[in-house]
Amino acid sequence: MNYLVVLVAGLILSASPGNTLECYSCSGSTERCVTDTVNCTAGQQCFLLVAEASGVKAYGAGCVRPADCNVQQTVPGASVSVSCCDTDLCNASDQVK
Repeated sequence: MNYLVVLVAGLILSASPGNTLECYSCSGSTERCVTDTVNCTAGQQCFLLVAEASGVKAYGAGCVRPADCNVQQTVPGASVSVSCCDTDLCNASDQVK
């Protein structure tokens, strides 16, 4: 009986967290966000934020609720877009759809 308890406990502790999405993560970087990562909570997606003003781009990346995805704002001289995706580390480029 003790052997079975130890076996089940070992399996539980070694199991993967299951269905967690891994995304690149950064805030206000002038470089693409491809070094730090974060695990999203259930129901979130990876996002890539690209802001551009006066020819300078800034990036943000991480996890977000789907309701906050696919945003595009443009004003004279500046633009911001938030794109989302739902596979591991999919938010590495401007081509996120």
